[in-house]
Amino acid sequence: MLAIFAFAMLKYFTLCYSIVHILIGADGFWLTEPMIATPLGNIIGSLMYSASGRRFQSFRGIPYALPPIGKLRFKEPVYVGRWGNGTLDASKEGPTCIQYDSFFTKMIRGKEDCLKLNIYTHSLKPEKLRSVMVWIHGGAFMMGSGNGDTDFYGPEYLLDKDIVLVTINYRLDIFGFISTEDSEAPGNYGLLDQATALKWVHNNIRYFGGDPNSVTIFGQSAGGASVEFQMLSPYSKGLFHRAIAQSGSSMCPWSLMTNVGNYTKQLAKGLNCRTKPSYKMLRCLRSKNAREILNYRKKMKVFKNFSYPLAFGPRIDIERKIPFISHHPKLLIERKQFNHVPYITGATANEAGFIVAAMMAKGRKPLEEFRDNPSKFVRYSLTYEYREDGERLADHVVHEHLNASKPLNKQLVQIEQMLSDVNFFKCIDDSADLFRRYSEQSTYHYHYTHRTHYSLSQFIGAPLDIDFGIGHADELVIMFPNMLFTSLTSYEDITASQALVGLWTSFAAKGVPRSDLVPTWLPMTAEKRYYLNFNSRNHRLEDGAPPYKDRLSILNQVLTYPIS
Repeated sequence: MLAIFAFAMLKYFTLCYSIVHILIGADGFWLTEPMIATPLGNIIGSLMYSASGRRFQSFRGIPYALPPIGKLRFKEPVYVGRWGNGTLDASKEGPTCIQYDSFFTKMIRGKEDCLKLNIYTHSLKPEKLRSVMVWIHGGAFMMGSGNGDTDFYGPEYLLDKDIVLVTINYRLDIFGFISTEDSEAPGNYGLLDQATALKWVHNNIRYFGGDPNSVTIFGQSAGGASVEFQMLSPYSKGLFHRAIAQSGSSMCPWSLMTNVGNYTKQLAKGLNCRTKPSYKMLRCLRSKNAREILNYRKKMKVFKNFSYPLAFGPRIDIERKIPFISHHPKLLIERKQFNHVPYITGATANEAGFIVAAMMAKGRKPLEEFRDNPSKFVRYSLTYEYREDGERLADHVVHEHLNASKPLNKQLVQIEQMLSDVNFFKCIDDSADLFRRYSEQSTYHYHYTHRTHYSLSQFIGAPLDIDFGIGHADELVIMFPNMLFTSLTSYEDITASQALVGLWTSFAAKGVPRSDLVPTWLPMTAEKRYYLNFNSRNHRLEDGAPPYKDRLSILNQVLTYPIS
């Protein structure tokens, strides 16, 4: 009888184990939405699959700071760890930060309560904690998010590798970068949000299988510039260990602004707020509805078909007790006052191709707007609209690049080169040159020349019979599946994706970018420059600087930096 009972119990427990084994994979993940207990509180995630079919968990919309609303609007973020006694539903993405999307939808979207992050991980309790990659999204500091379902940054390609991926949202435009240029509102709140998210990752990522001592920050465009700002800031010291900046630098004219105070006053006047004293102006602006603020922001646009002026972005906030950016980046790098970590920086071959594509879209009206006053467009690109010599300097740039006797529709290549030089190549090249000479860690440089099957220029409605080159953000197509390009369809794109993801994730793990699909990539030295020409048909390590270098002498008297 006892034997029969024992056999029955064995069958019962075997059945229970089988059920549990079905519900839980070999890696310990529930196949349904699990509730997991962490020191932060209980949390519900969701199951996802990588591009190659690997199962992983996602925990999305996790708050890392208090909602920046009411009295916390235009204030430093307030860090939060625990989310309370209740269970956090992290099975879906949180909202984007409130923004006026002037490039794609031409709509206001998002919420102010947006300081949240997304975590994607293979195992909550791996045998060895895994390297962490924290993505900082781009969007000119005025639009975008770190989301995948509702934005551009799905995790499926990167999660083919053994990493933990984190994507973050941070305050944008007016809400992230307003400044009274005094201690009442020094600005840079969006950058402080990023640093606060990094602090959260440092403190808590081990609960999700990530190694807090192996964190890589990476980003594109404004996200790339943000990566450099985090390298330069004392607020982020010790919170990351490697960095990758794609198509962005802290020294680009659009990434370090001197006009934020002027635009803040313009905004206040437009919303019937007094501009002095600063605390009364801020009190008035805090009383306004967020959509009311952004509706006026739309009226500040100088060019009908473009985002200019950017108006609100990072600045040297010397008025803050501990500045986020105390001096110009060039001076900080030359003085070695930055976080010395292995660093990758680079750009696409035709960065401003997407701008020219936008000019050629929608009946060519944007091109006509540019044709009427190209110097004005360049002046705003340089953020020299308030400089007395701004018009003269912009005229010089246009004169050196464009032929006044030829129609602009016959000079698309020259327009692209001019705007690429002004907005991207000059500042990125200068930054790479400075870090290779002053960093105590390796600095790698790349030039992205792989032509993807899909391009940003196609999405914005540009003519399909015009070649706009390898433009800004084109590499994102092979890094992240998204709502527009859900999967790669060509062999060349698939192999390029495998190569780039391999380089980035190996760099995140060991500080050295390696892939079997790419030749050995050497870092630059103080004496010698190298760059990786990234092209799936023929990846090459090249001596010297990328091919645009010869043109940059035109800008040496226009884009000037402080003397050491």
